[in-house]
Amino acid sequence: MQKRYPALDILRGLTIFGMIFCATIPYGVLPAWMYHIQTPPPSHAVDLTLTGLSWVDLVFPVFIFCMGVAIPMSGRNKLDRYFSETAERFVMLWLFSYLYVFLNFGSVDSIWAQVLTVVGFLSLFPLYFVYKKSNKKRLYKSLGLLAVIIVIAVGHFAFGEVISLDRRGIIIFLLAFLYLFASIIWYFTRESIKRRWIVFGAITLFSAISMYFDLAQKAYSIESIRWIFNLEYILFLMILIPATIIGDMLLADKEKNNGFLQPDKKLKINHLFFPLMVVFTGWLCYAFYMKLFILNLGVSAIFLFAFYLIINKYYPQYKKMFTIVALFTLIGILTDYVEGGIQKSPCTMSYCFITLSISVVLLWFAEYIALYLPKSYITRIFSGSGSNPLMSYIAFNSFLIPVFKITGLIVIYKAAFPAELPWLGVVSAAVFVLFMMALVAVLSERKIYWKA
Repeated sequence: MQKRYPALDILRGLTIFGMIFCATIPYGVLPAWMYHIQTPPPSHAVDLTLTGLSWVDLVFPVFIFCMGVAIPMSGRNKLDRYFSETAERFVMLWLFSYLYVFLNFGSVDSIWAQVLTVVGFLSLFPLYFVYKKSNKKRLYKSLGLLAVIIVIAVGHFAFGEVISLDRRGIIIFLLAFLYLFASIIWYFTRESIKRRWIVFGAITLFSAISMYFDLAQKAYSIESIRWIFNLEYILFLMILIPATIIGDMLLADKEKNNGFLQPDKKLKINHLFFPLMVVFTGWLCYAFYMKLFILNLGVSAIFLFAFYLIINKYYPQYKKMFTIVALFTLIGILTDYVEGGIQKSPCTMSYCFITLSISVVLLWFAEYIALYLPKSYITRIFSGSGSNPLMSYIAFNSFLIPVFKITGLIVIYKAAFPAELPWLGVVSAAVFVLFMMALVAVLSERKIYWKA
């Protein structure tokens, strides 16, 4: 029986690529749809009045979705120690959100600062490495924690790096709390999908009330609690809870069929159906970007009807998931109209519903990749880095760039982003990010993982 779900690793790898790629592409000179909608070029000043959806705005919710799908897949194997492992993983994720920031001295114009950044990256290995039945696991982790503390102290006194609760990686910080809440909800509803939908309904109602009264922004404006409390912990559960339901569906199929269900490779319609998923995703982004409400509703309904006909005949294993996709797509389009536009910040209900639907669709597309290109090098890169997300997330800025600065290769790196050819910079960004992910994938294939 398969131990891992390849499509999930591939999709997670795609989101990691997106996270790093969108932060690496040329700044301020590309079309607005190449950046977050609410930080448009050329200044990239935050404008919370803007509405719409770009591919960049999909990256974070799709990553949240992947985390939700994985919760039941890992949780059912450790029910006897579930709360202790959940608490430990939360603490380690929360700690990681601070450590990788405190250990990065790359902004300091000094070779020794770059060297210390690389040392800081390496010091995370004993702390987050996945040990296989080692009696010295606690010893190694303790030594890793000691090494991390020493590196942070050296950076603080040598380079003036500030140690503060306000300095953390907000994405990992948010993911830690989302993981904690979603894991608790899954545990107490693991035997009843119906109860989990009821919890989802309650959270949706609370989210609607908080959005109407702008409670998230009001709470965030209180500086004394901002560092620890954020209402987005609750709002993004509108993605996470259905994702855990998808995870349970996949797990049930795995147990029933002695492996995760995949499309029949003999079906020629695969080559139409699955690429059409990407077209559908592109259409939704375009329609929300251009604010085409009526046209969006009509065209999306046609897409969904075509998917229904194909799934009903060829892919019965997708029927339950398709119901979620269809329902949340249509509700997402309607709530977009009611809310006056889709927004990532402050988060709108339409944003959660639409990105949930897109996440399921992209998971199906990842299954297509896993089916037809299981051993291709590019698949191995995305799958390998996707199965090692913590390392993949920070390796670019905490290892690759400092190494480039130490070795002088940073000159070549900068030359790959000519100001007069911004689209060449886009290609260069993709190449460098893929190179970094390939390095992580090599470690993953050698069973060298980080895990919170």
